[in-house]
Amino acid sequence: MTAPSGFKISDIQDRIDNLPANGTFIKPFVTTEHSDSMCGGINCLNQISVPWDLTCDELIYCLEGTFRLVVDEVDYVLNRGDLMYVPKDNHVKYECDQKCIIFYAASPADWKQRAGITYVPGIDAEDMPSSS
Repeated sequence: MTAPSGFKISDIQDRIDNLPANGTFIKPFVTTEHSDSMCGGINCLNQISVPWDLTCDELIYCLEGTFRLVVDEVDYVLNRGDLMYVPKDNHVKYECDQKCIIFYAASPADWKQRAGITYVPGIDAEDMPSSS
């Protein structure tokens, strides 16, 4: 049996506190190193709009602030404590007018590798999966 893994916001608090306007920071905590079926982490956004072609199913939970997901020019707004399911194959924009923090969980865990994605805005290079 594999033991549970714990993660602490305090490990990335400085990055969250110092995120500039027009910035995004994504910390993938659960990756393919932990699970074959799902991944997840924290995304902090600050006065930004990030367009994305979603190649995985995603759950988004708003931890702080107000988060907006735009799909087909329709705004889906999450406030603190709100949760949203977003099916794959949607062209989306992750947006906020002020700083917000969301938790995301996605499936499949290897969505980046399946889609051949080597860069995601906000994810540090060392947190991207290695090409193999």
